[in-house]
Amino acid sequence: MAKNNAAKGRQGASGAVSERNNINKFRKKRAARKLWLNLGILTLIILVMILVVINWSRIIAPLKDAALDVGKGGFPVDLPGSTDYVLDGLGDNFCLLTDTYFYTYNSDGAMIANVQHGMQNPELCTNSRRALIYDRRGREFQLYSRTGEVFSASVDDTIDFAEISNDERCAVVTKSTKYSNCLYIFNGEGKQIFRWASPAYLIDRVEFSDDDNSIYAAVCGSQNGELQYYIMRFDLDNADGSVWQTYAGEHMVFSLEYTNDGIFVVTAGGAELLDRDSGEISAQTTFISSVAQIPGGNTRALLLKDSGGSNVLTVYGDGLEAAAAESLGDVTRVVSSGDSLYVLTDSELTKYDQQLNVTGNYELDDVYSDVTIIGGSAYLLCYNTVQRLEL
Repeated sequence: MAKNNAAKGRQGASGAVSERNNINKFRKKRAARKLWLNLGILTLIILVMILVVINWSRIIAPLKDAALDVGKGGFPVDLPGSTDYVLDGLGDNFCLLTDTYFYTYNSDGAMIANVQHGMQNPELCTNSRRALIYDRRGREFQLYSRTGEVFSASVDDTIDFAEISNDERCAVVTKSTKYSNCLYIFNGEGKQIFRWASPAYLIDRVEFSDDDNSIYAAVCGSQNGELQYYIMRFDLDNADGSVWQTYAGEHMVFSLEYTNDGIFVVTAGGAELLDRDSGEISAQTTFISSVAQIPGGNTRALLLKDSGGSNVLTVYGDGLEAAAAESLGDVTRVVSSGDSLYVLTDSELTKYDQQLNVTGNYELDDVYSDVTIIGGSAYLLCYNTVQRLEL
């Protein structure tokens, strides 16, 4: 009996020890899980902080804009000075460039910023967020938001022309002593990320892809004394050379447009539509008239001038056949916005759809030299004012 009691006592003690061991194991597992959870949270916080630091300028820019005191607006906007102005859109805002200053205004006509750029021959190109100003035949270029300068940089050789991407990348084409010219790509911080040059070609035009990862270039070479033009595609993550090269003929390339269904190439002799990925020509046409204006955008439209001096606005179909045409009188400017075309003359602004049906006609109170379409409004440039017209 005593032995049984002793055995039971030992079993009870052993069970208690086992239970305590199980509890300790459970506590250790729970502590380990808590440690790993805390480490995971800490890692996540560190990653978020790194992303915030990397994208700080993009995060803070909208907050700065929201807190900006833009003052009093209203139209017409009286322009300071009596110099020549260049008008362009900047997202929901508009901007003006003179030989001395760069101005930005909001959609209500209130001045946001004015900056002295210090360039001799300033040129302007914009997208929805940024404005690129470069000194043609100089060496400096500057990137701006609507509130002020993002960065300023320079190149060793003189700038021939430059283009801005859909975001913050900039293409700068320079004249060089060693090569015909050189293509540089800079990111939104002003750092060079790509360079290409060839002793055999002169770069005439460039156009970014929608995702800004590729750039298309129209180049001019010579063979047996004859000029030859090519379209090239470069991937900006690959510096080994062009992805493809397509012969575009013997006529000067006027423009490249990255459209929904290909690269729309306009030359002095005709137009071509190239596959964006392969460079294969999917459609082409020839001109019997000279090219007067190229509205750009996804609407494949051109203002042509015949030998008699008459203007014909022409829209081309998927096969680059003339799908619609409209004879016009004197034209100041043709612009494309969305699926519409706008024709500015001395007395009116006319809106057309893609079939060149008139969908709006607006009489003007003055003679305007330029127009840009922003949202549902037309912003018109006079010699010393900017007027807004609700469409």
